[in-house]
Amino acid sequence: MNTPRMPKMPSLDQLPPLAPLLSIPLMAAAAFLPGCSPTREVTRVDPNQAIDVNQQFNDVDARQTYQKMVQDCLARPWIDEFSRDHGGRRPVVIVGPVENATQTYIDSKMFSTDIERELINSGRVRFVADKGQRDAVREERIQGHEWSRPETRKQIKAESGADFMLIGRIMQDSPRALDGRSGVQFYKINMEMVNLETNEKAWVDTKEIKKVWRDR
Repeated sequence: MNTPRMPKMPSLDQLPPLAPLLSIPLMAAAAFLPGCSPTREVTRVDPNQAIDVNQQFNDVDARQTYQKMVQDCLARPWIDEFSRDHGGRRPVVIVGPVENATQTYIDSKMFSTDIERELINSGRVRFVADKGQRDAVREERIQGHEWSRPETRKQIKAESGADFMLIGRIMQDSPRALDGRSGVQFYKINMEMVNLETNEKAWVDTKEIKKVWRDR
């Protein structure tokens, strides 16, 4: 019976040189060393300063839009008409969905919160917690009945119902030149105040933003 022969191991001088193989990971690691990475300079600026990094919807667009919309909303007769028909009571509003129908990332929640804040601070409108906030508030109320002193417990099912819902939609149109090197960025923001009992729209406002851009 023949015994199988073991393969012959190559000698050291027959092995491939290691330097080229080792240089690849060393070069990759060197690229990430702190001394070789680019530095970044940070400068604080006034939050109200207009800085257009590109043609997309930005914080300046949002601020100018909600400020003008709040002014218009408070100037219209829907608040006074409601108070007159309800013994002087201020209307209660809840924030509904604000749809982002654009191709740009826009935090519509932050936008609607700015409108909510300004309307509350006017003293003419009241707001209740929206759909995304109610569960946490209700859970805290329930926990209070188990752990809080009786005189500090809050009544269950005694919430204020909203009279109106604030809803909106942000739209976009972005026509370009045939060579793709210039174009127009157009946004339309529409906000509406809808009576929850009758479905009537008590207030509607639209603001438009247009930016012309060109690659150089």
